[in-house]
Amino acid sequence: MTDSLTMIAIDTLSQQVNTYASRVAGEPLPPVSWMWDCRARLDPTGAEAEFFGTVHPDLPAAESNIQLVTWARALALTDSTEMRDAAAGRRVFTGSLGNSRIRLAAFIEMPWPASETQPLIALR
Repeated sequence: MTDSLTMIAIDTLSQQVNTYASRVAGEPLPPVSWMWDCRARLDPTGAEAEFFGTVHPDLPAAESNIQLVTWARALALTDSTEMRDAAAGRRVFTGSLGNSRIRLAAFIEMPWPASETQPLIALR
């Protein structure tokens, strides 16, 4: 039950954020999955709560990058990719939308050779 409730919450939030962002940008934007990270409110360092968006991870890297850059340009987001993100093949942009901090990420390259992700042939 938790999984389905979680998926309903993510879907509902994603629809709302995607619709609002498209309205602010004045153009349709590719769909992104959004979650709200409220843990920052409990962080003693004073970190700001944020909305975290992810371009669909099953898209080819080139398509993910196009969708990510489309959002970044439309909303004037800043490239905030850190070394750990780049090492994992991710690109990250941050900015604000509706007075809220947003962070948007996508896998834009495979951090490992494709041969390592292929099934191993069983030898007898």
